Amino acid sequence: MTSWTLEVPGTLAGSSLEDLRLSGTRCDRCGRTFFPARRNCPRCLDDRHTRPVALAGEGILHSFSLANVAPPGFTVPHAQGYIDLAENGPRIFSVLADYGDGSRLSVGCPMVLKIVELGKDKDDRVIVGYRFRPA
Repeated sequence: MTSWTLEVPGTLAGSSLEDLRLSGTRCDRCGRTFFPARRNCPRCLDDRHTRPVALAGEGILHSFSLANVAPPGFTVPHAQGYIDLAENGPRIFSVLADYGDGSRLSVGCPMVLKIVELGKDKDDRVIVGYRFRPA
């Protein structure tokens, strides 16, 4: 079994690399869903009514930015965007992947989750992150 760790804590959940999915938190008191997962509800300021929930792995691109300059470790062009998750999920921010020269991206286009392995940490665990790509 491969040992792994998350690029951003509270974003993915699963028992193995093969079954990872987006994970958030829902407040049963006010009904809002948050991503990444939170210990308490920032609206109710309550930690007794929050519970982990699996989030949809697809959504619609709300907005995006395509840059020709990127920080070290990222390729150019480099794209980031906001995705409105399906099934009444929250709007989330994501690095975008597999968009070619950028012509595959447009506001309103369907997007799907892509789990990516980003390297290894000092303990030789696979670092896992999420990206969204055009469907």
